Amino acid sequence: MQNNTLVENIEVDLVDMFMDVNKQESNNKAKNKIKKRLEARRGIEQHFENKRLRNAIKEFWEDI
Repeated sequence: MQNNTLVENIEVDLVDMFMDVNKQESNNKAKNKIKKRLEARRGIEQHFENKRLRNAIKEFWEDI
């Protein structure tokens, strides 16, 4: 009887550990996805800022 209880307790602990690891992996994937989106958005913003600055410089030189 004690062995059954011990085994059940160990099973519960193993399931809890598995769930924690699974949750951590899921959180890490979500964080990485958000990070990639942010990096992509920053890249897009930088592209348009560079384009705007190139046009501003071009217009400046054309006005001289």
